[in-house]
Amino acid sequence: MNILHISAQKPDSTGSGIYLSGIINGLKSVVGRQGLVVGIDASDNTDVIIDKFDGKVGIFPVVYNSENLDFNVPGMSDTMPYASTRYRDMSDEQAVKMRTEIIKKLKVAVDEINPDIILCHHLYFITSIVREVFPDKKVVAICHGTCIRQLLSNDFKKDYILTQIPNLDLIYSLHEEQRNKIITEYKVDESKVKVLGSGYDSTVFNNKNYEKNGKIIMSYAGKISFSKGLIPFIQAVHDLEYEQDELELIFAGGGSDKYEMESIVNSGECCRYDIDFIGRVDQYRLSDMLNKSDIFILPSFYEGLPLVILEALACGNYVISTNVPGLREWLGEEIIDSGLIDFVDLPKMESISTPCEEEIPDFTDRLNLALRKAITYRKNNRYNSIDISNLSWNGLSEKLLESLKVL
Repeated sequence: MNILHISAQKPDSTGSGIYLSGIINGLKSVVGRQGLVVGIDASDNTDVIIDKFDGKVGIFPVVYNSENLDFNVPGMSDTMPYASTRYRDMSDEQAVKMRTEIIKKLKVAVDEINPDIILCHHLYFITSIVREVFPDKKVVAICHGTCIRQLLSNDFKKDYILTQIPNLDLIYSLHEEQRNKIITEYKVDESKVKVLGSGYDSTVFNNKNYEKNGKIIMSYAGKISFSKGLIPFIQAVHDLEYEQDELELIFAGGGSDKYEMESIVNSGECCRYDIDFIGRVDQYRLSDMLNKSDIFILPSFYEGLPLVILEALACGNYVISTNVPGLREWLGEEIIDSGLIDFVDLPKMESISTPCEEEIPDFTDRLNLALRKAITYRKNNRYNSIDISNLSWNGLSEKLLESLKVL
């Protein structure tokens, strides 16, 4: 079986990019040819992408900030960890240019790979184009959640998307709640939507059992943006009543919004505990950071695909996460019952990723309570961890392949 993978954005730095890469690498030894159509910037090095897949995957880049596409790579979130174009801000002229260049690259890729399956990521614009342009091909897609947020928060090509997505041969959701949302919002026949789940790279993220002395280290990894709940999280940390030398925090990630970045960094500098903003890191450095960490916190107001939770657990962390819809079901009973994860209820939301301002103080207090509980646990159980190696990308890829074989 030959498979052509499609993504409008960069194949790294985001949860969906990590997911895409994990699936491709998981399938390398069990399928025929694979190709990847992906958005990159003119300054990006395509050799890095080729090396990411050991040179065994055909790469067909759609190049932005170039002569034909004179704007940034579009992002499925309004704030990306790199310079990007928001779909809500995209002009008709830009959309036409994007469509034209994508179709050119798609046709080259299809001719070269001759795919039995075209596997798209996100139920959005590029997937709609693929479905329209290749009506005789088997086209399936994986929803990562952020596409639903885009659909509900702006009108970019909405009618076109809602016309094409229901014609896909199969759609995969991450969990049952998301499956129901896809059926409702895209008006898709429920027989076409299956729950696939998620995975992580167990060859990179595993517990190295580092010796841990002294400070309790807490960490965060993801976009440095307001929607990740970082301002109330930093305040919740500041309000803790431990000695200053008892705690240390590490934030990994970048952001494209300068104002948000500066606001969050300034907030961190005012915190009574040290916060080290280390910027964007590769998967190996992230694994090292998580192995040195005792507690991982994901205080997001919205999450489509929190793969980093699995990565943090695999590296031996106690995890605190906001109780985003579908998360408990996605993680499963073994993780929920492990005693190594705690959930903080979200504030009431003004929009899909913006909390009501008056709710923030109570949310901050809930984060503070969860932090105190986690720190107490870690002081008494410094090395407790859970084995989740059964949730690796290889297992998920095998599940995906078995499903594709029946199409």
